[in-house]
Amino acid sequence: MTTYGYRVAELFITRPRKQTPRIALTEPEAAGGLYQAVFKAANDALARGEKDEVRRHYTRISQVRADAWGILLTVKGGDYGEPREVIDVDADETLGNPRSIGQSDAVLSAFYSLLIIPPYGESGLLITEVKGRSHLQGATLRQLNYKLRDLGVFLRITSDAVDGHAWSEFLADDAVGVTGVELVQSTPSPDRTRFTSENVRRSWLHLDLENGSQLKAKVVNALRAMIGQPDRRPRLVGLVGLRDFDDEDFDEERIITVRDGKERKLDVRSSWPRFTYQIDTEERLTAAEFVDEVASTARDALTFLNVDVAANWRPVIDD
Repeated sequence: MTTYGYRVAELFITRPRKQTPRIALTEPEAAGGLYQAVFKAANDALARGEKDEVRRHYTRISQVRADAWGILLTVKGGDYGEPREVIDVDADETLGNPRSIGQSDAVLSAFYSLLIIPPYGESGLLITEVKGRSHLQGATLRQLNYKLRDLGVFLRITSDAVDGHAWSEFLADDAVGVTGVELVQSTPSPDRTRFTSENVRRSWLHLDLENGSQLKAKVVNALRAMIGQPDRRPRLVGLVGLRDFDDEDFDEERIITVRDGKERKLDVRSSWPRFTYQIDTEERLTAAEFVDEVASTARDALTFLNVDVAANWRPVIDD
């Protein structure tokens, strides 16, 4: 199957107004705290879909299961707005009559969203299933916040800290190899040094690093230096000895890594990119398997966020 895995984000709440400080997860007190409020909001939204006319996307929560600190949602979503056709590619005769999909029809795909909500503190987790580049993280939050707003709370997420921690753990793995560097220009301007004077939209410089070379050692050491210090990004242009250019000439600076034969690109031009925990499987996980798969990562992330993890925190979900 396509790239399959999950993403982790820190979950917190504020009042519905923008730029308001975090509040404790014991809010809203009238509802018995955030856990109970989210559980009720999810059940109230069950099978009541949301039609996003701007994004041309339809979403609905189709199943809600809860245990310990966890609430597992099965959320289904898909695009609409264009007449299409569907055909069974495994049929003996694929040239037969395809079935029509109307302009208002949405083809729904199911995704898991696991909320970990401690009964105290200010930080929880939202763990979302990812298939390729698809996930329903934002749509899930919109469905829940529509119900929670009336209670005076608003779910929000941030991923900078947990993604930085995940990348640090990834880079500290001795099995991770560094194979190359990519430098990309995409917004030309008169005061920048460019690869060409011709009018091109984007240009790439790709450098394959030689095993055992001094250059590769320099790039690896610079990458290792980022562990625990996400603000200390390497200046790749200087590292690779590219003359007549500096870091401001590039919009993207990526280090190419490989682990277990799988390539991943880390853009070090600005902040940490989103980290996807990859799951090696040919079939989509069941709900129980998904919760089991993410459990150790969830505990590690909670500990990193200074959450006092109780012995009975871990949810167990039956299929």
